[in-house]
Amino acid sequence: MTCELLRQSANALATFGFVVLRQFFEPGPLALEIDRVLADGILGNTREHGDIRFQYVPMMTAETPVSLSLLDVAETVAAAVFGGPVIPTRAKGTRYHGETPWHTDSDLPLRSVGFVAYLEPVGAESGALRVIPGSHHPDFREAIGRIGAACLRDSSLPGHVVATEPGDMVLLDERVLHASFGGGIRRQWRVDYLGVPTDSEVNLTKSYFARIYTPDWDGGYDGDRYPTYGPDWRQSSRPAVARLEPLGVYDLATAQEAFMRSRRA
Repeated sequence: MTCELLRQSANALATFGFVVLRQFFEPGPLALEIDRVLADGILGNTREHGDIRFQYVPMMTAETPVSLSLLDVAETVAAAVFGGPVIPTRAKGTRYHGETPWHTDSDLPLRSVGFVAYLEPVGAESGALRVIPGSHHPDFREAIGRIGAACLRDSSLPGHVVATEPGDMVLLDERVLHASFGGGIRRQWRVDYLGVPTDSEVNLTKSYFARIYTPDWDGGYDGDRYPTYGPDWRQSSRPAVARLEPLGVYDLATAQEAFMRSRRA
């Protein structure tokens, strides 16, 4: 991507809460890798978070080189968007089932951006992401909350349909109200980024990760074969590896996967 395109994309993301980078990656190898990981790594039934139904497996090990390579490319864009170094959550492959109601991925006063790629063509009638542009801005988000939009399954709300083809990458501010209607089973690759926290943001950043890696959540995947942050990640020279350590992220993820193992003992 050129510097000018990065600047335009960053401005659009800040204004509308989303932007699409068309044909950002080669989809074939990633689709094959996700299919293998989902076949090998899922141990349980479909998970539910509210009304959202899904299965997922982290893709952060030597067994997922395509995912790791895409994560590295995405990080350079994320750094441009945030205007400085960034830290990731985890890359993961997910299989979604059915529709998802209007919701946000974060309600914290902390900017975080998801890099989301669907491995099937998706449109208005086939599960494309829908967003309410600008709903990450506090005043707009508060106004939407007053009409109860976050609790509705109303596909007629004035949302923008983000139709994509395999290879497209959607950048989504996690505070934006979004949904998906009309879809069946669809595959997704995703990783989320935050800026390296300032001193005043450290506690919020820790809270963000604590909400992801709760100690009593069973993700339903093989955490031994596909750990959230396995040795291949932690022993690499990526700058983000060391940035996550003082935030306690590895301890949180390890505790969550220990709980998962205890349920299968």
